[in-house]
Amino acid sequence: METIQITRHNGVGWLKWNRPEKLNALNETLLKEATEAMKGLVADEDVRVIVLVGEGRAFSSGQDLTIEGDADYGTYLEDVYHPLVRALESCKKPLIAGIHGVVAGAGLSLALAADVRIVARSTKFSSAFIKIGLVADAGGPYHLKRLMRPDLALSWMWSGRTIDAEQAERFGLVTELVEDDAYTRALTEYAEALAKQSPVAVEGMKALFRTESFEAGLEEEIQWQRKCGQTEIHRQAMHAFLTKK
Repeated sequence: METIQITRHNGVGWLKWNRPEKLNALNETLLKEATEAMKGLVADEDVRVIVLVGEGRAFSSGQDLTIEGDADYGTYLEDVYHPLVRALESCKKPLIAGIHGVVAGAGLSLALAADVRIVARSTKFSSAFIKIGLVADAGGPYHLKRLMRPDLALSWMWSGRTIDAEQAERFGLVTELVEDDAYTRALTEYAEALAKQSPVAVEGMKALFRTESFEAGLEEEIQWQRKCGQTEIHRQAMHAFLTKK
């Protein structure tokens, strides 16, 4: 593929934006390739965890603004961005974003779709949209209002200002903040450790945390616990526990 790289190792599928000369600015080719890559990683039974990262000095600087043309922005969103946004949102496997350098605009929106965000301390977060007279998109507002106080999220989006990783952590956008020189190791260790867990239990846990109502959550607990209890991983773990006693 032209604008992304896909690697698989130790149960982890790595999806890397690969336009380092553009700080991984998002164009139509990248977005469409990433959508197809996500479908492949989700379907691959050997991949238990998916990680989104950027090549070079940034996660993503957002939409490539050097693209010329008078395309209808709404149509572009619907046809080019939303298939990827939906693929990320519907992913039943753990989805991790490894963020370093710069994360801005639509790149930020994609990062917010992840379940977990491992962030290098020097990272800068930019809302950006308002500076060019646009609203936040690519699912960003939906995720922001779930991750942080809606009034703070809206105020930040209105301001268009850039914040550092420590402020982003205070906002609730950072799962784990690590020093730059430890970032790659921390990201890899986290993803590979998660890939060793029971895939049924991991998927079930993600599903339960997305349940909207209390009663629906209780019902889903029953179904998932029944399913987990029938796995060989659970049987072996219980046998090991009881044998120790």
